[in-house]
Amino acid sequence: MRIFGMGMPEMIVILLIILVIFGPKNLPKLGAALGKAVKGVREGVDSVNTELDSAKASVNATAGSAAGAAADVPITATAVVEDASAPAPAPAYAPVEPQAATADAAAVAGFCSQCGSALDADAKFCKKCGTPAN
Repeated sequence: MRIFGMGMPEMIVILLIILVIFGPKNLPKLGAALGKAVKGVREGVDSVNTELDSAKASVNATAGSAAGAAADVPITATAVVEDASAPAPAPAYAPVEPQAATADAAAVAGFCSQCGSALDADAKFCKKCGTPAN
């Protein structure tokens, strides 16, 4: 008889080593703890299986009701073709038109090196921060 690829002689050697390590007085405690651990693992696996079965049943029920409602509609894999006669949707943003040059733009000689505001053509100092214009 083979368990986990081990024969009876190997199992007896392992049991003897456990007996020597834990002693005869602690073996019942060890067995009880091992039994509780196995029972806890089994209960956990059973609860997971129950959850999976209930989830499968609810998915099947939902799919069944959806299939009953759409029984007349055949399900096929087709490409989506847009109607060429339909108007194109409006863009989500409005395109910005370039600003026309004005007379004020011609009067601007540059920008302030300190604050970045526009300088007049004949200005000696920035109106905003007072930095000399170069």
